[in-house]
Amino acid sequence: MNKRLMKALGIAVMCCCCCLKGWAQQQPIYSQYMFNGMIINPAYPSMDESSSLTAVGRNQWVGVDGAPKTATASFYTPLKATNTSLGVSLMNEKITVNSQTGVHFNISQRVKLNEKLYLAMGLKAGMSQFREDNASLSTSDPVFAQNQSYWKTDVGFGFMLFTDHFFVGISSPTFKSFDLGNSVNKVVVQSHYFIQSGYLLTINDNVKLKPNVLLRIVKGTGVQYDLNANILLKNLVWLGASWRSEKTMTGLVQVQLNKNLQLGYSYDTPMQSNLKGAQTVSHEIMINYRFSWSKWKVVAPRYF
Repeated sequence: MNKRLMKALGIAVMCCCCCLKGWAQQQPIYSQYMFNGMIINPAYPSMDESSSLTAVGRNQWVGVDGAPKTATASFYTPLKATNTSLGVSLMNEKITVNSQTGVHFNISQRVKLNEKLYLAMGLKAGMSQFREDNASLSTSDPVFAQNQSYWKTDVGFGFMLFTDHFFVGISSPTFKSFDLGNSVNKVVVQSHYFIQSGYLLTINDNVKLKPNVLLRIVKGTGVQYDLNANILLKNLVWLGASWRSEKTMTGLVQVQLNKNLQLGYSYDTPMQSNLKGAQTVSHEIMINYRFSWSKWKVVAPRYF
């Protein structure tokens, strides 16, 4: 896709904005979400006994000019005396002439239902700045002659029911969105709903199997799903594969470099593509560091 086609794509997006009083925005898609659960469910930090810092970089549809590029960073930590966890996340995404930068804060609380079963509840709130670099389109249309910038706030929620070897969750990380100030072209942020579940099966002392399923429900797109399975070898290496309902296959590997540091990579490839002449694979890199605040405390393996 050359620059002329990218500009045409940008103009088409802007035309949709004009006709629909704003364009529908979906939240970024990640392939390693099962190792970075707070981006999907605000209750997720309550499943972890350790503090955690995660950074993710995603380059989607390599070879397509203006394709999504996403970078996120998130941190959460438990407050042991209260069974409460606090978190914060930062995100930046650019698609054609549109970009989004956001910061969100997270709080979750867990309660013990019996000796093995917990229920966690989480809330998320923050704001995002949306920008339109219309000047780069080089169009004579005065509607698109000036850049646009505006702010929105949003709130979300999540629930997790879990044990050491099983979890099921329902969440809406973007439940409601509210405009701040006035703007000519406003982004319409749709409510996102997720239902997810996973189970850890111990094959033997060196091998564990973790199947997962994720349902995504967004207004206007119907129900989408991910089916994936990951194998853990000697508590050091995760190997996984996923099938996304958009007919995309994903392979991933996560390596435990030491007791605190984990590095992951995923590769997405579509089973069919309508973008002729473009390499539409996607790459995602993830780095996670889990803190052991005391030299006597051992960071337990994180299976979910």
